[in-house]
Amino acid sequence: MPTVYTFTRSDNEILQELLKVFSSGRGAVREQWSMQAELLVEPVGWDALWKLSKEFCKKFEVRFPCVAYIAVTSVDFEELSASVDVLSVQHEAVSLPEKVIDVPLIELWPTMKQRELCVNAATTAEFIDLMRFFYNNIWMPWDDQDDKVLSPNTIEDRMQLWSQVQSSTIPNCVARSIIQLRSSAINAHEKLRELDSSLCETDLVDDDDSLLPANYLSLCAEMNARLDGLMSKWTLYENPLIREQYLVKARNKWQKNKNKKNVIALWQGGPITEFEEISKFLRSRLTDSHTLTVMVSAEEALAMEPDEVVICSKSYEMPEIPLSHISICSLNGATLKASDTRSCLLTASDECLVSGVALRCAAASTALLARGALRLRHCALSDHSDTLQSDFAQGIVAMPGAKIMVEDCTFENFYSGIVVHKGAQIELRNCSIKKCGVGIQMYSGSHVKLEGTVISECSEQCIRCEVDMDGDTSNAEMDGLQIIDNCKIGSGDISKEVLIVQQDVNLM
Repeated sequence: MPTVYTFTRSDNEILQELLKVFSSGRGAVREQWSMQAELLVEPVGWDALWKLSKEFCKKFEVRFPCVAYIAVTSVDFEELSASVDVLSVQHEAVSLPEKVIDVPLIELWPTMKQRELCVNAATTAEFIDLMRFFYNNIWMPWDDQDDKVLSPNTIEDRMQLWSQVQSSTIPNCVARSIIQLRSSAINAHEKLRELDSSLCETDLVDDDDSLLPANYLSLCAEMNARLDGLMSKWTLYENPLIREQYLVKARNKWQKNKNKKNVIALWQGGPITEFEEISKFLRSRLTDSHTLTVMVSAEEALAMEPDEVVICSKSYEMPEIPLSHISICSLNGATLKASDTRSCLLTASDECLVSGVALRCAAASTALLARGALRLRHCALSDHSDTLQSDFAQGIVAMPGAKIMVEDCTFENFYSGIVVHKGAQIELRNCSIKKCGVGIQMYSGSHVKLEGTVISECSEQCIRCEVDMDGDTSNAEMDGLQIIDNCKIGSGDISKEVLIVQQDVNLM
């Protein structure tokens, strides 16, 4: 994939650029961006990478995330969208229509190399980058109300709030509440849009409420009430004076409880006999130094930043909340799934332990993404989605700086069982990787140690190593790969089961 424009701005520089966009103080948010887009965005003929949204992935029945190389054939400045020709897709197994309309501009990343030399791609890219930042971090659903004018003071307040969340000056538990509140508001807004869309598709020609789809009015009322409630809560965080008072209380509460080991048992309810079994299990694990809370919502539980979470039901949908300094285990091998379509089922960093659970990739493309120290014990990771294994689903992705210990775990039916990036370390003990496209994908500067591990039935390669070198790779070696004799890698012939190739330049 081609190289794209990227920009590094300070928080203050972003703020000043946003204030310029809204300097007129007239018109709704989208109108302000539309006027700027007409001045700065090329109307036709530029190339870009399209990072498909979850909605487009659902529409085309492909796994999220998905990236395509496209050519823009026209721009709708009023809708801030483009019509595009799809030139190629990042993964060969993925098929997209040749032409797509109504692609949001914020999903496009203009490429540095353009086929049309007269195109001003840099200015276009800089404008889209700023607009993308706004909609990803500053915009709120109620900003699109017809009579709403976004004032410079509101932009400054939200920018300050965003900066505090990013810099960790706000306690993590409060920062997560802020992030989740915004996410909930956007989700409610999207559901309202879906309801309106479904109404447009019913070909109603009368104002008679009896012709409306079932539950339409009640669902709209429910979503509007929810959105109003979320807007009221958001105001408490957006106002810097009120926010500071709230933060003082939050810090005092955290200081009071910081020496306690907080354990949360997640249970969706059931017969008394099941609760008795849960109680017996918890008593065997906890001491007087622990505090125990039983909850139903995984989202609310993780927002409380517990030291340990015990999954007591057979299966649980996990929210998209990064894990840090936490242990997750289960009573009887619970199955964890993504609560919605997204990139990763679990994202872990900074001393995490996950044990005795099954991670199922149905809605997520990666079971577990690790950025720090992680231990994985007695877990089963698999992709049992409705799509083919060739749709690039991954088991574990170890990012630079990750240090991972995996013991007695199984990986099955992924395109890549394990992906280890430069600067990451992973050790597998008594593990099994089978029925994957590539068992282990590793890059130069990464370290992989295998002990008592079996890799079998891989359709492409048991271990694939991409190295930084030019020319012939026939005599190349992967310094970071260590395979103990008690392992079984494919046929057993390491020279055939370990493939070393020249590393592709990763532009994504």
